[in-house]
Amino acid sequence: MRVRGGGYLLLSVIVSAWSAFVAARHAWTGDWHLHVATVRALAQHPLAPEDPLVGGHVRSPYFTPYTLLLALVSRTTGVGPEAVLSWAGVANIGLLLWGMRAFCRRLGERTATAVLAVVFVLLLWGTRPFAWSGFAPMASLSFTQAYPSTVALALMLACLAVLLRFREEGRLADLARLVVLAALILLVHPFTAAETAFVATAFLLARPGAWTRRRLFALACAGIGALALAALWPYAGMSSLARAGSGFSHIHSTLVADAFGKYWLVLVGIPALWHGVRLPLGRELAVGFAAGTAVVIVAVLLGRYEFTRLIPVVALMSHLALARCLGDRAAGWRPYGAVTATACVAGLCGAAPGIARALPPRVPATLVPATVIEHWPGGRADHGAEFARPYVREGDVVMARHAAATRMLVGWGVRAVAPPYPYPFLADEAERRRAQRRMFAGGTPREERLALADRYGVRCLLGRRPPEVPGFVPVAASGPETLACRR
Repeated sequence: MRVRGGGYLLLSVIVSAWSAFVAARHAWTGDWHLHVATVRALAQHPLAPEDPLVGGHVRSPYFTPYTLLLALVSRTTGVGPEAVLSWAGVANIGLLLWGMRAFCRRLGERTATAVLAVVFVLLLWGTRPFAWSGFAPMASLSFTQAYPSTVALALMLACLAVLLRFREEGRLADLARLVVLAALILLVHPFTAAETAFVATAFLLARPGAWTRRRLFALACAGIGALALAALWPYAGMSSLARAGSGFSHIHSTLVADAFGKYWLVLVGIPALWHGVRLPLGRELAVGFAAGTAVVIVAVLLGRYEFTRLIPVVALMSHLALARCLGDRAAGWRPYGAVTATACVAGLCGAAPGIARALPPRVPATLVPATVIEHWPGGRADHGAEFARPYVREGDVVMARHAAATRMLVGWGVRAVAPPYPYPFLADEAERRRAQRRMFAGGTPREERLALADRYGVRCLLGRRPPEVPGFVPVAASGPETLACRR
């Protein structure tokens, strides 16, 4: 007997197994330490958490419903934040698969469409591997599956599916779901909330005649309700990102460096977008793709790189249109399918690091040249501060010369002086960075260094030949790195 949707179930099992192997290997880098620190801070003090990087009570958007849920799991079960966050990634992948299936049902009932959509979202990006939160190629998800951005991406797909259903049926239950889903996305990952709002607007403008005035009014009320619901969240001020400076924008310029190598396989879906305009949701997908592309191009020309976070929207529109075209076996689908299959094989080059991160380290090391692995995302993870872990305690303030070492420290519950990530939510961020530079500058007097250490409550200094500060003595070393702490 044939099981309806069995193909999607089988694919979901395969993808979930890959995710579980990634989590079991526990080879995390990037922003991992920041998210672990956030879960740890919430687990220690759920009602009044300290800032996970610098201590003190700062309203931070990293305190989300998602991280609070994981913190409560850690607190009630006694399982460490690292383990809870690791295995949350597997659940997030399951949630993402559910969200994809929910949206693909609006494209049609054929299971093949949903199966192909998942395959294309994982593979059809480019041949240069990269990792960034909110982006869904395998190489990226192998790093970010436990991040809030993955949860938000799944909720975005579900939210868009509910939006389209509300347009067709106008049920109040769907309107209530929109309020809750939109508020959750805004709190969990504001960048994905902006993407969701952008796609929803594009869908509305693509077919305005499909909306009655009554439903448009109800939708506007739902948007206001979502903002009001998010404003009730007591842990973070959502205006922090809006106040971010140009430096926070510039870090996103990496997303368009070697853009062709990262995204050229997305272009395979353009014919499907063009020829599918007359199909259900075809116009919506085409408008979303075109509008997103236009915004990204203008943003790059103006140097406003934060708007390149719309690239996942552009890719998603292409992937969904292509999946529907081939899943429904549209006219001329066989040669188009052959081209797409070739593109998927090429996409394995970009997916290779993600696949490798689910394998024991010796396997990719045997099959792939070391020079190639070194250029993969996370191929040269920095563990140089590991020797210091037995000598520092949760809550200690440690000033490290290098940001990579500081990131490891905050993951252990240690506090920094200068945050090791761009952190525009901190009012005195620039002052803290100046203090860090003065501490490690060669010409800084010993008395000034001691004053800086006293000002920020520094217990230890970490770096190559740490500066001489009265009262600090070396307690551990590994190669050129030395940890010096107060007597």
